[in-house]
Amino acid sequence: MAALPAKSKELMLGALLCAIGIVVWINLGSMQQSERAAGRRGGPAGRIDPASIKVYPVDWAALTAPRPSYDPNGRNIFQFGALPRPTPVPLTPAEQEAIRKAQQAAQEAAAQQAAQQQVAQQAAQAAAQRAAQEQANLPPPPPPRPVPPAFNYKFIGYIGPPEHKIAVLHDGTDLVFVKKGEVITGSFRILDIGYESIKIGYTDPQFRGESQTLPMSSSY
Repeated sequence: MAALPAKSKELMLGALLCAIGIVVWINLGSMQQSERAAGRRGGPAGRIDPASIKVYPVDWAALTAPRPSYDPNGRNIFQFGALPRPTPVPLTPAEQEAIRKAQQAAQEAAAQQAAQQQVAQQAAQAAAQRAAQEQANLPPPPPPRPVPPAFNYKFIGYIGPPEHKIAVLHDGTDLVFVKKGEVITGSFRILDIGYESIKIGYTDPQFRGESQTLPMSSSY
C-alpha cells in the first residue's frame, strides 16, 4: 500500500483534534451542569483538569505498513468443506507384531468360547432327552379320586332332649327332621348331632370313613 499523502495526514489529524474538542466540550458541559447543581444544593462542584485528559498518539507507521494480498485459493469461512485427513503415521514392526498377537488371542478366545457354548448346548439337549425318556417310562398317574356328593341341606337347629336330639334341616323348601343314624336321600347318614353342628357320613362304600361337619346356619 502506498504512503498516505500529506493532505490526508492533515485531514486525519484535524478529525482527531475535532474529536478531542468534542470530548472536552462534553466534559466541560457536564462540569458546568454539576456546578449549577452543586450551587443549587449549596455544595462544591468538581472540576476537570484538561491536562489530565490522555491523548493517545497515532501510529503512522502501522497505518502505512503493507497488507497481505488476498489468496483466492485460501480458506473460505463462508464455504463448507471437509477437513483433509492427516496422513497416518506408519507403524513400527514391533507395533504391528503386537497388533497381530492381540488379534490372534482374540480369535482364539472367541473360538474357545464358541466351543464351550456348543458343549453346554449339547449337554442341555442330552439332559432334556433323558428327562423326556424317563417321563415316558413312568407309569400313568392314577385316576383322580371321586368327590363326595354335596349335602344340600342347612342345619338350623335341633329339638328334643339333649340325649335324644332331633336335627332340623332345611333344603330350601321344606323342613326335614332326622335322628342320629338315619339316612337322608339314600346317600347321607347322620353320624352325630351337636349343639351347634351336625356330622354327616356317606352310604357309598367308596367314601367309607369320610365325613364332614355342617355348622348351624342362622338363616334359611
